[in-house]
Amino acid sequence: MPSAAKTAFSHALNDVDNLLWFHAKEGGDGKGKRGAHFESLNKSAVVLLCAAWETYLETVIVECVERNVDAAASPTSMLHSLQKITQSHIRDGKEENAWVSVAGDGWRQLTKSLVKNRVAALNTPKPGPVKELAKAVLGIKDITDNWEWHRNELGVPSNNLQAFVTLRGSIAHGERLTKTVTKAKVKNGYELVSRLVNCVEEKLINEGFLAI
Repeated sequence: MPSAAKTAFSHALNDVDNLLWFHAKEGGDGKGKRGAHFESLNKSAVVLLCAAWETYLETVIVECVERNVDAAASPTSMLHSLQKITQSHIRDGKEENAWVSVAGDGWRQLTKSLVKNRVAALNTPKPGPVKELAKAVLGIKDITDNWEWHRNELGVPSNNLQAFVTLRGSIAHGERLTKTVTKAKVKNGYELVSRLVNCVEEKLINEGFLAI
């Protein structure tokens, strides 16, 4: 059974599908260079794809945390990684009278709130930050260690994601690009993030966070 985050991700791809449809309708599917206005469509698609990928990661991690916290009978029944996050918050005294917020079942809401803040800080969904976030919040040693598929051995998808997110950043910051953003690049990015979502889902199922 896919996570709610994956279902939302699939819906988010509809916007990219619409851009690709418009591109094909106005520019055709044949080979050849298109006008500069078509590149604007491609740039928009890259930004939307990265946004869908980033939102998926944030949402699925929070989803897994909420399941774990809701199922825990006590604070010590939560994931050790979640206990550390909550304990550190209380110990550091970042909230006045923080101990009051954990009374009764308050620890549940506090933990969820802290995780949401931690996850929201992910603004560059490259392999490194994604790996660090999954380890810190879910305790998964390396969420990228199954990022491989036919003709894409381990390491290749991570490198491709690094380049794709970097491209998104360049577009978002209005940098002058040295290469044209083509529809082929969009389609490759589309396949990349879609496969990576499947890899993350598989990893979370194997780790017991999601049901089969």
